[in-house]
Amino acid sequence: MSRKPDICTSQICNDYGCNYCLECSHANFKGEGKDKNGKIWRWSYNPWHGSLFLRKDGKALTNQPQKENHPAWEPFYKWLKELMK
Repeated sequence: MSRKPDICTSQICNDYGCNYCLECSHANFKGEGKDKNGKIWRWSYNPWHGSLFLRKDGKALTNQPQKENHPAWEPFYKWLKELMK
């Protein structure tokens, strides 16, 4: 699970030498993690648009986890906390 953005189309991200990508509207981070039941969840995250949970093939899940008590959110927030360090 990499902390670097998988995709970033910004022309200036690397010019700052700081965490600019973490706030850039073009940065698209991908991650995955297991919930307490052992199920693997995958997602894409953009600082401006939020999270999008993905299927194994990388396409968006038809039914996105909506409620905060859904098991997918626990590994996502753990990953996000690490990303924002």
